[in-house]
Amino acid sequence: MKKNTFRLSFLLVLTILLSSNLTTNAQGKVTVSPSLTSRHYWRGIMVSNTANLEVDMAYTNKNFTFGAWGGYGLDNTYSEFNFHVGYKFNEYVNIAVWDLFANRDRATINDYKYLDFDRKTTNHLIDATINVNFGEDFPLTASWSTVLYGRDLNAEGNQNYSSYLELGYPVEIGGQNISFFAGMNMFEECVYGQSVGFVNIGASASHDIKITDNYSLSTWAKIAINPQAETANLIFGVNF
Repeated sequence: MKKNTFRLSFLLVLTILLSSNLTTNAQGKVTVSPSLTSRHYWRGIMVSNTANLEVDMAYTNKNFTFGAWGGYGLDNTYSEFNFHVGYKFNEYVNIAVWDLFANRDRATINDYKYLDFDRKTTNHLIDATINVNFGEDFPLTASWSTVLYGRDLNAEGNQNYSSYLELGYPVEIGGQNISFFAGMNMFEECVYGQSVGFVNIGASASHDIKITDNYSLSTWAKIAINPQAETANLIFGVNF
């Protein structure tokens, strides 16, 4: 327990020092982004099969971002709390590292054990992603994500390094922008699937609903199909 507490304290102190250093050079910005979704679906995985309240609180200073994300099932069967850091190299390339902590498969929702960082028993996943945007002339996006540490072990108890590749491309149809995407599981017997192949194919679109002259409600919908799991979902969300 002392070792785990030290690790968490070290990460928090390091983050505060980095943020303080950036603040001396430029004024940062804090944003709070709440949303409500019909289900929490992530890279082809149905994390929570119920309506979820989600919120992201982030501090951005120049190219650096540090934040915390939380998701909570309205039926009280799922909760998730994540820290994330990111850095934008330029308009085309950025990286992000997330500490994912969801307790959807614990015996009870109160059995958190958040300070358990032992690889064999932890419920944390340290996930690193590189995102590439090819620009307005060819608006293809590509992202590669790999689980570096945590509850992602193979049969021998070694780190599995589950990896996920997703490509996205927007198309205007009838005056509406539709974003098509295709995500692949890159290795066998991983978090995302048992074999190499597509695990997340679909399209998403957003629409602003005007409430008053000064306020519009941002809504979105996503069709997501997982060929390996043979599942299909239509997911709806509202950003406040």
